[in-house]
Amino acid sequence: MDSIKKIIIQLSLFSPRLGENEIKAAKYIESFLSSQNVDFSVQTFKTEVPITIRAELFLDDQKIPCLGGSFESGKITSASQVHFSPHSDFIETISYPSDPGIYISRINQSLLEKAVKISGEVMVEKFYFHSKNILVGNTVNPEKIVFAHYDSLGGGALDNAGSVAICLNLLTENRDLISENLFVFVGNEELSYDSPIYWGKGYREFEKIYSKLLNLAKEIVVVDGVGVTAPQTIVENIEDAFPVRNLNVLASKVTWISSVQSEVLKCYHCLEDTPDKLNQDFLSQSQSMIKQKLLNSV
Repeated sequence: MDSIKKIIIQLSLFSPRLGENEIKAAKYIESFLSSQNVDFSVQTFKTEVPITIRAELFLDDQKIPCLGGSFESGKITSASQVHFSPHSDFIETISYPSDPGIYISRINQSLLEKAVKISGEVMVEKFYFHSKNILVGNTVNPEKIVFAHYDSLGGGALDNAGSVAICLNLLTENRDLISENLFVFVGNEELSYDSPIYWGKGYREFEKIYSKLLNLAKEIVVVDGVGVTAPQTIVENIEDAFPVRNLNVLASKVTWISSVQSEVLKCYHCLEDTPDKLNQDFLSQSQSMIKQKLLNSV
């Protein structure tokens, strides 16, 4: 488990893993694989992400802690532009609206509801770069495909460094698994200007090139959000973890391995999503679950 913990901590150093920090995270994964003498290939694609330069909010002239949460810059003048997660006291940027918007903690909800004057601003810059999907294993006729995205909003330990770490650890400890299966570490999952979906671009870029592999694979496993409860196998609402265009055809063979979602949402897309939130036993159980899935025949 020390190697898993080390990977999580290292990836978290690059958080939030958007733009330049995503590039650093990809280089770290590549360096890790090279140091373990594991062959890999890279699918590179152009993308652009919103980087918040500044976000501020005043409710009746009282400054309120906030985070930027939009694709466009602009003034904040109404309550409809101020969002919060009902699941946590942390400031969680649950999803990004296209119009200028910011996020606050739910503990300031009453101040928002009572405010007579709302003022603020969010400043966003587009960051253009080449993102990477990093492929390890059988890229010709994989029996099963395992996905884990490595970019993040906020601290990104639960979402999704823990999943990346157990997959890296699993394939290096069990190299026989990669002869018949494929692991894909997905870039640019969180945000992009890829209208109209705006997230999950890395998955759709993989789909563009490797749709044949997706169609032929006996099973697709998406690992996202492990480490805060015993792992769960989820077969409903797969679109929340696997945003490909041809999901209606693939959904029946997709399994999402995660924690209990109500617990995930307590520390989701926030700066407090740090390595100390993850339970080592739950991570170990999650790795064992993936391994068993790859060993079992469908």
